[in-house]
Amino acid sequence: MNIPFVRAPLTLGAMTGVAACALLHGSAEHEFEADASFEALTVSRDGSFELDMSPDRALPLFTAPGEKLWISHWNPIILSGDGFKEGTVFTTAIRGRTTYWYVSKYDTQAKRAQYVRVKPGADMGTVDIAVTPNGTGGSVVGVSYQLTSLSVAGTQNLETSFSEAGYAAMMMNWRSMIEDNRDRIDAHFSY
Repeated sequence: MNIPFVRAPLTLGAMTGVAACALLHGSAEHEFEADASFEALTVSRDGSFELDMSPDRALPLFTAPGEKLWISHWNPIILSGDGFKEGTVFTTAIRGRTTYWYVSKYDTQAKRAQYVRVKPGADMGTVDIAVTPNGTGGSVVGVSYQLTSLSVAGTQNLETSFSEAGYAAMMMNWRSMIEDNRDRIDAHFSY
């Protein structure tokens, strides 16, 4: 698919939602060029893992503040909202790259959450979390990513970081990190 060359100034006034938030990190006025030779890659990955905790306790672990309990380098900056409610906007910075997040769904009844994620110059898409009972008092955590590359470098990153094997390893790593931080998680929930 060829995209015609487009060069136009883009201001915050012409944007809404996450796209505007992404620009707030830098100057208010930017110029974006569509590369006619660039073909975006969309990757969809689904995975799951079990946790020995109830869905009520598991769901909050997959929020901006909740992930701080089990990811050592996770330090979100909440720009609006509380990190849980729909409409919350926050950023994370890992290895010098800022990612912008928008909570598009957080349903404690259905035990589901959805995040829109934008990593400028790399990729954007959604992360869906669904937590269901496993029948033995624990939970099955389903995690679905759908990401589209925004650049050649973004395509290369998705091909390696979100390969089927890489994604399966990420799911097992998440489970291990949660298990390794179980004392910290339990202490937090026992307040």
